[in-house]
Amino acid sequence: MTRLFPFSPNAGQPHWGPGLWAALALVTAAPAVHGLNAGTDLDLSLQPIAGGMAGAAFTRPQEVAAALFGNPATLAGFKGFHFELGAALLEPEVDNYQSNRGYLHHSYSLAQNYVAPTFALSGEVQPGLVLGAGIGVDSGLGADYRTHPINGGAGLGLGGSGPGGAATLPLLVELLSFSANLGAAYALTPDLALGAALTVGVGFGQFGTSGSTTGLAGLSGDFGGTTASVHDISLRGSLGASYRLTPGLTLSASFKTPLQYHYRNVLATTVEGSQQYQSVKVEQPLEVAFGFAAEPTQEWLVEADAVWKNWSEAALYRDVWRDQFLALLGGQYRAGDWQFRAGYGYATPILRDSPNGTVGGFRGLGTLPLDTAVPGVLARNDLIKVVQTTLGPVIWQHTLTAGLGYAFTPKFRLDAFAAYAFQESASRDTLALGHYRVEGSEWALGAGANFKF
Repeated sequence: MTRLFPFSPNAGQPHWGPGLWAALALVTAAPAVHGLNAGTDLDLSLQPIAGGMAGAAFTRPQEVAAALFGNPATLAGFKGFHFELGAALLEPEVDNYQSNRGYLHHSYSLAQNYVAPTFALSGEVQPGLVLGAGIGVDSGLGADYRTHPINGGAGLGLGGSGPGGAATLPLLVELLSFSANLGAAYALTPDLALGAALTVGVGFGQFGTSGSTTGLAGLSGDFGGTTASVHDISLRGSLGASYRLTPGLTLSASFKTPLQYHYRNVLATTVEGSQQYQSVKVEQPLEVAFGFAAEPTQEWLVEADAVWKNWSEAALYRDVWRDQFLALLGGQYRAGDWQFRAGYGYATPILRDSPNGTVGGFRGLGTLPLDTAVPGVLARNDLIKVVQTTLGPVIWQHTLTAGLGYAFTPKFRLDAFAAYAFQESASRDTLALGHYRVEGSEWALGAGANFKF
């Protein structure tokens, strides 16, 4: 137990060519987001202890993984040697509804059963200096409509076989980012600590269609296989400070630089009769966090953190999202060897009211480019409105969490948590494509072991 951190880290019928439907297929391949309430970012929401406190652990983390992947200055509170191993199961539930002229089509994504592992350790290498290292999942998104495809033209009757006269689109999209972090913190005084961390990120990206496409003849052939699976590596850094204002009150601030991946040749399109692959940059945003933690009694710990995410400047996301604020509130009560935790997270709405006409700079798919208007039929950003509505889970704003921990010995403890992001809905109207609505919710379960020597 240190003086710095006195806690236990225990309309009409127009004729549209097949190229329009190909472009529609591209943009409706938007993914189901995995972040509980922070866009695609996971932050600390899936850590074994912080997960039970809604990710409120930027100021007084109770586990080494939350310190390493949150505010690196808080590593200074982990003297001795700490080791943590954990995992969480994340289950997004996303339903998409496409409607036009009295016809309704329902699709849902089978991108589920995501496991997010956590590994971290730290040690004090000299008085006041603590080093830490770890591996985790920092962000992700995915959608899989191969068995329940999106209806590309509900109610338009443009040559399809069903009552909707539509094409079926077997969309498949997935982005995952894994981080290896190396951090250091130094206690300048018994009350003030500074820290920094370096992140080496490995990202995996996939966009497009995979499987059979039915309906319009123009969606046959290689349209059912436009995707490629690629990867990239990148770097980001973070800085943090923590200050103990009084024996029972600590303040904190931290900053993370963007993390950008360049996915080369990831999506096929047709230009002047020849197939070409397009590249895209995907960027996890710049992030700023402030917080305070209070211990009104020896048994109680209460923490509140505010986080700002600069999505409006992040590659790909800036076309559909705006900046976002998070309010995270968590509490822990100690009763002997037991710890009981609860938390609440709130996220401001993230969808832009008027999106751009492209996403990630993609020119399009098939013979029709994005960011192209068809008078009376298609506005420049109608297709991107479809992107927004199929990015379902980012719409949730309220998350409740609970957690439980037990210290078997002073050197070994187990912790677990559960979290639920309440269902929300969002919709957009287009000129002739119709009405698009999404409903999404998400839940998570996690557990981990902590060792202290």
